[in-house]
Amino acid sequence: MREKTKNIIVIVLVAALLATFSLWCWLREADTYSDSERRVLAKFPTLNTQTLLSGEFMSKFEDYSLDQFPMRDTFRQIKALTEFNLFLRLDNNDIYLADGHVSKIEYPIKPDMLDNAAARFEYLYETYMADKDMNIYLSIVPDKNYFLAEQSGHLALDYDELIEYFRGKTEYMQYIEVRDLLSADDYYYTDTHWRQEKILDIAQRLAAEMGVTLSATYTENTLEHPFYGVYSGQSALDLTPDTIKYLTNDVLDGCIVTSYDSGEPVIKHVYDLDKATGKDPYEMFMSGNDAILTLENPAATTDRELIIFRDSFGSSISPLFAEGYAKVTLVDIRYVKSDMVGDFVTFEDQDVLFLYSTMLLNNSLAFK
Repeated sequence: MREKTKNIIVIVLVAALLATFSLWCWLREADTYSDSERRVLAKFPTLNTQTLLSGEFMSKFEDYSLDQFPMRDTFRQIKALTEFNLFLRLDNNDIYLADGHVSKIEYPIKPDMLDNAAARFEYLYETYMADKDMNIYLSIVPDKNYFLAEQSGHLALDYDELIEYFRGKTEYMQYIEVRDLLSADDYYYTDTHWRQEKILDIAQRLAAEMGVTLSATYTENTLEHPFYGVYSGQSALDLTPDTIKYLTNDVLDGCIVTSYDSGEPVIKHVYDLDKATGKDPYEMFMSGNDAILTLENPAATTDRELIIFRDSFGSSISPLFAEGYAKVTLVDIRYVKSDMVGDFVTFEDQDVLFLYSTMLLNNSLAFK
């Protein structure tokens, strides 16, 4: 009798727990965005005869239920701690720890993604530059897995193969190598991006290959607001935040930044200190991922201009080119269609730099 009573109590408690979580899930207002993961959460799927019979409803409902589960971040943290500390797994959902860094496995090389990126770049070249007196350059930035993955026992890309493959698709560009100037500590510990204060030598090499000398000195400033990079949320671990440092001097203080993200010119700042205390403080660099930005240097002693087709790595390095150019234009074809770039940018005789991370080239569906 005691055993039967105990079983009944267990069943009732489990049923009550499941009922509580079910009611909590159904009655609570659905979240639309995960701040920790920096992604939009799944919405309740459309329910009709077509989606029900095709299986689409149940497939999307599964994503919705996982995204909207009560105390989701708490359970994610418990899972991550269990994976790393109890089961001694090398990674949790491709997130891993190595040499004080948090990173995400990028593997394997995806030729179709590289082909897609190369096709976008070729379209831009043929449409806007092929018949102009322009110098076209390419530089590929390795993600920090280049320095961490293989040494820590994780799947690792063959970066030589990736870069050679992509160079073969973009022979109309002069390639500039930067891998030898980088190390893991040139990147934030909890984020994908490189640290601005660590990449002066990168800017100098890129500029030198384009025939420009950079020799300016800077004041290093430290942002008081902590920086929890994208891997902080994705790892679901309680990590020590990074510190963002940014470089200033008289040249940058006098520069004018204009955004055309809305289609109309809007004056912005080299460093947006309002965004420095937002969800992603890295967006303080050149206002984040605006589609088209210009950085003009009224004190320039040259009339040379530079156009950078870029991803978010270009946000923090682009101010370092201000010394050598009268105007630097940033174009992000994740947010503006390639066939619309000419509506905002006049191509004449500028230097053009395609500066992209291996991670984006290997996952290039966002290119328009």
